[in-house]
Amino acid sequence: MKIGRPKQDLNKWCNTNVDFKFEFLDKECKKPDGLIKYLNNQQGFTFISESKFFNQNIPQDVLLTFQQAILANGLSIYVSLECFNQLKKRFLKYKKEQNESHLIKKQYQFTKELSTQIQYLKNMNGWKKEEIVIEYLVNVYLNQKTQYKTKVEIETKAIKLKMLNDEICKNLSEIKRLKTEAFDLKQKLLKETSAKEHYENLCKKHGIDGENFQLTESSPS
Repeated sequence: MKIGRPKQDLNKWCNTNVDFKFEFLDKECKKPDGLIKYLNNQQGFTFISESKFFNQNIPQDVLLTFQQAILANGLSIYVSLECFNQLKKRFLKYKKEQNESHLIKKQYQFTKELSTQIQYLKNMNGWKKEEIVIEYLVNVYLNQKTQYKTKVEIETKAIKLKMLNDEICKNLSEIKRLKTEAFDLKQKLLKETSAKEHYENLCKKHGIDGENFQLTESSPS
C-alpha cells in the first residue's frame, strides 16, 4: 500500500515560518494577478480571501472545500482547497527566489583536470553542488589569510610589549637612582644641620657671638 504525504491544513501551513509566510501573503494580496486580496466584511473587519470570488457567489461544491486560518497578526484568511494548493506552489517559487536573490550567476571555464578534482571533492564530501567546493576552498584561503594576519598582529604586539617592558625597566632604574641621590642629599643635609647646631651650642656656651666671630692669627712679635 502506497502511503502519500499527509495533507497539510491551511492553519498549520500559515503558522509555520510565520513572518516569511505573512510577507508572501501580503505581497500576493497586493499583486494585480494575485490569488488572494484584502477584503472587508460587513462589520468592517479586514480579512484575506480569493480574488476570483470577489463580489461573486461561491459555488456550493467549492464552498465546501474552504478552510479558514488565523495568522499570527490576528488577520483571518479564508480560501478554497484549490486556491490553497496554488498558494503553496507560489510560495515555494517565492521562497526559492528570495533564497537565491543574493546570488550572482557566473560562468567559469576549467581545465579537465581541475574539473575532475572539483568533482572528486564534491563526491568525497557528499556535497550537492560543485559551487560548494569552490565556496569551501575560498573560505579556507580566507581563513588562512586571517590566521596569518592574526599571527603577525600577535607577534607585533609581543614586540611592542617587550619594548614597553624594557622602557618600564629603564624608568624603574632611573627612579631607583634618583631615590638614592635624594637619600644621600638628605643624609648630607642632616649632617650639616647637626654640625651647625653643635657650633651654635659651643658659641653659646662660651659667650661667643657665633655669627660675627672670626678667627685671627697672632702676628709674631
